Amino acid sequence: MAILAYLVAASIAATSGGFAPDNEATLDVLRFGDAGALVAELNEDLRAADFNADDGAVFGRKTRHAVYAFQKHHELATSGKFTPFMWALLAMPVEPPERAEPSRIEVDLNKQVLYVVEDAQVVLVLPISSGSGSSYIGSNGKRQIATTPEGAFSFQRRIRGIRRAPLGTLYNPYYFRGGIAVHGSPSVPNYPCFARLRAGNDVGHGPAHRLSRRRAAHLRVQRGPR
Repeated sequence: MAILAYLVAASIAATSGGFAPDNEATLDVLRFGDAGALVAELNEDLRAADFNADDGAVFGRKTRHAVYAFQKHHELATSGKFTPFMWALLAMPVEPPERAEPSRIEVDLNKQVLYVVEDAQVVLVLPISSGSGSSYIGSNGKRQIATTPEGAFSFQRRIRGIRRAPLGTLYNPYYFRGGIAVHGSPSVPNYPCFARLRAGNDVGHGPAHRLSRRRAAHLRVQRGPR
């Protein structure tokens, strides 16, 4: 009922000319640190839509990452805040494109989003930060360019737990081309800035265990459309 009341209020305001999606002064906006029944409903709905949100009634770090993924998927500004008009978008299913591989990982570099697809159904959506195109000094002492390759790949190996690499700390990295990996991180910027693919805040842990060897046999990295 609380969500319905918000949507009705938004509709009334829109017909009177007083509502815009980014007008945070007229309607409550859910954000990091909030708590309560509406946050609990948001977390439940995000998880039901396969965005990796917190449990319970707190808008924590996982929920903020989930909102980032949701906003990136729908090509909205990545504010990390959940506004009333977004409830209708959250009710829309995340549908994968048809592929020969029914179970796979899809990365959309334009949207900066990773999709875990199982039996032709999206089961997890995570925000990513891909290669920035800038230069850096690699472990071999040579200058390299931070790019994320596009194409179809298979995961070659996985390192469980934390790996401290020359460019930073990787959590459960899944390598798919040489030293390039999909890996978890507690910090995922909303723009490309790495040599690897940082994804979500806990790849390979908790709900993101869906990045298993079987499901991760196929990886597709591309720049939309999906």
